[in-house]
Amino acid sequence: MRLGFTPMTAGMLELEAAFRLAESLALDFVELSADLHELAPALQEPARVRELRRHSGVGVTVHLSYVDLNLASLIPAARQTAVERTLRGLEFAHQVEAGCGVLHTGRHYLRHPLADQLVAEALSESLAALKGASVPVALENLVLDEDDYLRTPEELAQLTRQFDLANCLDFGHAHIESNAAGEARLERYLELLDDTLMHLHLHNNHGQRDEHLPTPEGSIDYRCYREFLATFNGTICLEISSEAGVGRSVAHLRAVVKGDG
Repeated sequence: MRLGFTPMTAGMLELEAAFRLAESLALDFVELSADLHELAPALQEPARVRELRRHSGVGVTVHLSYVDLNLASLIPAARQTAVERTLRGLEFAHQVEAGCGVLHTGRHYLRHPLADQLVAEALSESLAALKGASVPVALENLVLDEDDYLRTPEELAQLTRQFDLANCLDFGHAHIESNAAGEARLERYLELLDDTLMHLHLHNNHGQRDEHLPTPEGSIDYRCYREFLATFNGTICLEISSEAGVGRSVAHLRAVVKGDG
């Protein structure tokens, strides 16, 4: 089980502190934020990231920008900017030798048959522009409110295969989606994504909103996924809202995989 964590979610902006925590918990990687790199490049300077990687043996993944960014925007200038920002994020991911770049698939604010078609075309153009990236792009499931564009596991799977991409499955997002839909969406994602799934985001919640709780809290019972987690060959990133919660989650998941959780 290749575990890592997201410093940004844990409220840790200091790069050295993030790598120290990863080392102390025997984690395999940290997930850097392209949004943070845009906002304050000095906090995640690529040369310093590579140096810390060499000294610690801790790898890196990158969550590509999503703040004020919409790859499915119906506004041409906004979509062009979103593509340009994403390409810069992929270049940052390449510079820090990231294992993957996690990508949100966009927002849709006008539900109408004509607008639906235009949004589909806009997102297709955006994803086509990312073709040939030197870092694997992992599309993330995101059905947290009515404006998130893709609404089902089937839609995410279809888009992933259409553009020959990979996937990041966020267990917390899928749990909220399952609760709203009244069906086991998490299991459906696992079934449909299967061979395209290379990265996970793990955290917990109570099925209503994105709380980013430690994995032993909330209403996701990770013991139900013990076999999957034990055999998953990709990277597993903890998106937990506190440094202490990261430590609790690491201990919890390792116990679960051993059958002691």
